[in-house]
Amino acid sequence: MALILTDEEQALADSVRKFVADRSPLTSLRHLITSGEPYDADVWKQMTAQLGLAGLTIPEEYGGVGAGVSALSVALTELGAGLVASPLLASVLAAEVLLRLDDHAAKTQLLPRIAGGEVIATLAVASGAGGYVTASTSSDGATLSGTISPVLNGAEASVLLVPADTDSDTDSDTDSGQVIYLVDGAAEGLTRTRLTSVDHSRSLARVQLSGTPGRALAGDAAAALAAASDLANLALASESAGAMKACLDMTSAYARIRVAFGQPIGAFQAVKHRLADMEKSWELGQAALRDAARAGDAEPGRFSVAASVARVLLASAYADAAVDTVQLHGGIGFTWEHDAHLYYKNGLSNKVLLGGPGDQLDRLADSLGI
Repeated sequence: MALILTDEEQALADSVRKFVADRSPLTSLRHLITSGEPYDADVWKQMTAQLGLAGLTIPEEYGGVGAGVSALSVALTELGAGLVASPLLASVLAAEVLLRLDDHAAKTQLLPRIAGGEVIATLAVASGAGGYVTASTSSDGATLSGTISPVLNGAEASVLLVPADTDSDTDSDTDSGQVIYLVDGAAEGLTRTRLTSVDHSRSLARVQLSGTPGRALAGDAAAALAAASDLANLALASESAGAMKACLDMTSAYARIRVAFGQPIGAFQAVKHRLADMEKSWELGQAALRDAARAGDAEPGRFSVAASVARVLLASAYADAAVDTVQLHGGIGFTWEHDAHLYYKNGLSNKVLLGGPGDQLDRLADSLGI
């Protein structure tokens, strides 16, 4: 299995990298921090309408590009390097759940609009013990109650996919068990509260449901959520790989020009060794990432394990590299004016979002029968 990019993937990487440099440099993220906006709507429109990034994993029959998860990984790596704030990850995971379910009407209605960026969708699941939702069903339909936190782009989404445990009334034909419900962003009883996130490039919210109507989606909810978890691991590993490489490049460049005791600090062993460790960790993580991305398209049977391995290798390595980036820049690295702290906060977020390394190791152990 080739771990290098194909010509098409390299062209996509070049296009996204140029787009990030031209339309969403780190100065744009600082502007968003000041303005309080979760993302730049014009940048998001270009990402979807011109680059087609929201439709990379959506088949052409549903208005997407159908390029596969490897192409998505390539794009997210470049977006991660630039810490681009967008609802892409939330929409991609919601689309994955819809694709794995058997609800043709929901697919036909929502997937083309998600691919085109017309609809921002999110999968309302939380990390760890971040919430619980129950559904009460009757002949009149279903209502949801509970709280979920944090939810990716929960405050901006116009469509939410909410997993809930269903307790059926005796008059209902719906079986008890976990079901995924489609909830309109303007539904009665739905309250979204934007949370203060340590990572300025990520929009998180608390979602509260109080007798909120939802439509049950047909299909195997557990299988759909498992597939979304695998894709989330690949996506977060991809973002981490791109951001980690940015940290390495930034710090290596600084080590060549910062002079102490008459020579560049990169000449000192203490600096050399830390940069070498960063490079080694990135190379190992990048190889695991490309293997997982290829498996997602060509060997779906081992995608779950491969994606977890990539996430475990890159999540902690990126967080450590971000710390080294701050420290090796000396005093300037600790200031608000320097970009190092943006990567440090992103590294903390990527490490724990939607299940950190400990959760992934547990998944690996279960998958491998350990």
